Amino acid sequence: MTRVFAQVSRARRLRLLCLSGLVLAVAASCSKAEDTQAYVPSEQGAVQPDAGGALLSEASACSALKAAESSARDALGCPALTRECPGYIRPAGGADCFQYSQDSVTGCESLYESFSACEDFDKHPCLIAAISNCDAPDAGEGGAGGQPSVTPEAGSSGAGEETAAGAGGA
Repeated sequence: MTRVFAQVSRARRLRLLCLSGLVLAVAASCSKAEDTQAYVPSEQGAVQPDAGGALLSEASACSALKAAESSARDALGCPALTRECPGYIRPAGGADCFQYSQDSVTGCESLYESFSACEDFDKHPCLIAAISNCDAPDAGEGGAGGQPSVTPEAGSSGAGEETAAGAGGA
């Protein structure tokens, strides 16, 4: 009988010892110590305002964005960029059969006005919503799409870039 009691006691001690080790391991992993690296949140990148409102022609949308970017760059003392329409907003490789959302153009104009440094043009490019009308029977012939002309010394800006439909820009 004593022998049975000793075996039960040994088994209990072994379980208690295992449980103690498990509790210590869990407690050690719940430390409040910080990581070795500081947390650095990611920065916001490209902005695409919501589409909506009237549809603008390519010429109207492009000239409005060029004027807004030019005005914002002048106010900040940033180097001027040379942009050519329609390449400034037309989807890369796209034809001249796109229309552009008035609300997204207005959103980009507001974004440019909110910039406080020249770097903001590169850090936060604005993407306008292009709506394809390319399947319409009276859609125009294909045009030169792609990247806008940018003066080499000025660098590139993200103004008036690609959208859900692919309106490309700088």
